Amino acid sequence: MKSKIIVLILIIVLLQCFCIFAFAENNISNTVENTVTNNLDAQKQDVENKIEDTNVKLEYVQSELTGTLMEIQEIEDKVLSYEKEVNELGTKMDNLQSSINEATYNLELASQDYEEKKRILVNRLVTIYESGDVTYLDILLNSRDLTDFISRYYIIEEITEYDNRLVNEVKTQKENIEITKQKLENEQAEIKIIKARREQTSIVLNNMKTLQQSYVTKLSDAEKKLQEQITAYKREQAEIEAKILEATNGIDADIQYTGGEMLWPVAKSGTVITSGYGIREHPIQGIVKSHTGIDIGNAPTGTPVVAAADGIVTYAGWLGGYGNCVMINHGDGIVTLYGHGSKIRTSVNQTVKQGDIILEVGSTGNSTGPHLHFEVRVNGNYANPLNFVKIP
Repeated sequence: MKSKIIVLILIIVLLQCFCIFAFAENNISNTVENTVTNNLDAQKQDVENKIEDTNVKLEYVQSELTGTLMEIQEIEDKVLSYEKEVNELGTKMDNLQSSINEATYNLELASQDYEEKKRILVNRLVTIYESGDVTYLDILLNSRDLTDFISRYYIIEEITEYDNRLVNEVKTQKENIEITKQKLENEQAEIKIIKARREQTSIVLNNMKTLQQSYVTKLSDAEKKLQEQITAYKREQAEIEAKILEATNGIDADIQYTGGEMLWPVAKSGTVITSGYGIREHPIQGIVKSHTGIDIGNAPTGTPVVAAADGIVTYAGWLGGYGNCVMINHGDGIVTLYGHGSKIRTSVNQTVKQGDIILEVGSTGNSTGPHLHFEVRVNGNYANPLNFVKIP
């Protein structure tokens, strides 16, 4: 009897274990499936939110950073941001001052010309007034013969046309002078505001540098070395961005992006995307940051790289971590960038057609092996290249 009870108890225990296992297995399966199918975007957004949790965008998340070093890097980001703002405000001030100088010079010339034309017009009106009741009809009727009549007619016609033109020119010049004066007043007011803002930002910048230096004195030698490396990296990134912005905006050619699908930039079958657009861990720096384009692999050194669309080459040369780099302006704010090339096959200001060879695949700059880094920018902002090109 006891043995039957024991067997019954064992059976009940086994059934409970089986139910628990089956329930757990089912829950695990459902959890995995839901995570894969439903939560990828949420996880990605969560990562992005953690990286950009504050107004300071840290482009480095390294466990080896101490609290003090982390504080220094946050201040460093602010310093770089303020420096960029000061430089941009300085450039804007210079451009405004050039515009003011040009407008002032043109206003002076226009005023002189206006005064001269006004003097001539006044003299003409005085002459007409002093002539009294003599009219152009009287002049015509006093002609000696038909030839004299025709001659006087054409002279009167030219005088009348000249007077009308003079009146219109004086009127137009006066209006233009008023517009130029208003433009000058607006620009002079704007430059005062920009100057005050630049001075204020410069004060904040100097204060941030002083604060940063006070933290630096607390670092160990190893931390100071790491601090210098991170600062150098970020300085290089800032310089690269400045060059890219200059190449993006530094073209006055009247080109227009015609739209349509861009050509896959690597002229070889079987290529694959080895690193996509978005947040990733950098393969060299070992830091978490935004990948601003796509990496196209399975293309050996020397593989032709082609222009994704018609445009004008605005950059062709070495560009820091991008290595040998080419940038093409396609018009309407659309710019493509091709990096890590082994050899550049084009030049600045060259007009290229879709499919023209501009570069050869390589591993220059910050690269772990032969591949093409391909970016698309819209009005200076990063865009997902896959919204413009289709994987072949």
